[in-house]
Amino acid sequence: MTPARHLPRPLALLLVAPLLSATLTALPAPHATAALAAATADVDTDGDGLPDTGDGCPTVSSPNPTGCPTVTRRARLTWVKADQRLEARVTSPVTACSARARIVLWRVRPHRDFKISAVTATYSGKRRFTVHRGASYYVTVSPSYSAGVAECTKATSRTVLAPRG
Repeated sequence: MTPARHLPRPLALLLVAPLLSATLTALPAPHATAALAAATADVDTDGDGLPDTGDGCPTVSSPNPTGCPTVTRRARLTWVKADQRLEARVTSPVTACSARARIVLWRVRPHRDFKISAVTATYSGKRRFTVHRGASYYVTVSPSYSAGVAECTKATSRTVLAPRG
């Protein structure tokens, strides 16, 4: 088993698996299960220091506690003149970070902004809002985790004025 120690863990496990299998079949069932769990518990395929059993993204290396990489996203708010509504759009290089994102619409107030609505974006990352005219608005998207894909960052749009009638 000494040569396998210098190989990457997945390859070392492939080389040692036949020997481990023969050993496990010779052991009684409870001991075989414990031996198999001990042999595979510390496997770290992507080399990020998290064992695959607790790594959210076992094939992608990341320093995050979930084991998944951080992905940025943008929030954009625009006035759609034809519909007389605001449209929020969340974009990201990873579809899972824009699809079904949680969007919060805020109305700008002198001393404290007012939360108007909290909705889920469509699968294309869009959502439209009917609002009072003559006021300013912006949207925020809170950080989220998409299991097995990425940690999605928070995003805030610029402030947009809904023009008077």
